[in-house]
Amino acid sequence: MGALIALCLYPPMIRGILTGTIQQSLATWALWVSLDLIAMFSVIIQKGNWLILACYISGGSLVTLGLIYKKYFKWTWFESLVLVMVVICLVVWWFSGSWMATIASTIAVVISGFPQVKDSWSNPDKKTGHIYLWYAVANALSFFGGKSWSIEDRFYPGMCVPLCVFIGIISFRSKEQASVKHE
Repeated sequence: MGALIALCLYPPMIRGILTGTIQQSLATWALWVSLDLIAMFSVIIQKGNWLILACYISGGSLVTLGLIYKKYFKWTWFESLVLVMVVICLVVWWFSGSWMATIASTIAVVISGFPQVKDSWSNPDKKTGHIYLWYAVANALSFFGGKSWSIEDRFYPGMCVPLCVFIGIISFRSKEQASVKHE
């Protein structure tokens, strides 16, 4: 059910990106797809809960293409840092195996969400908030749908729930709250 919900969230996200009503971080989405690939293959090798990751890779790739089409591109030192983390995940996978790769790539997924957190804080949007809260629901269902209490079955969705909830909640702030400068 979590994977089905996740798939249903991509059309409104992509439509919003293409119409300019939803703004997302290209760096975040590109990094998420890369990290999700690492996580998915490491989970598959461990015979774990990989279906939601496959949905995120498919949908995330389409979101990334939509962002490229709309030329929403920004790359800072932070995105470079996260890219280095992707490379570190690959090295960890190579030397430590799939279990550690699942942990490393999942932590990197959460960290690579920080540019989106920053963008959602600066430019809150209720449409984005609704979508991310539904991503949290999809992740929660995937978490509880895991067959065992193990890293390969529950770590990824368990870590993504708070990230998606946080992005969702801050996206509901008013434009006036976002524009207030704290002294």
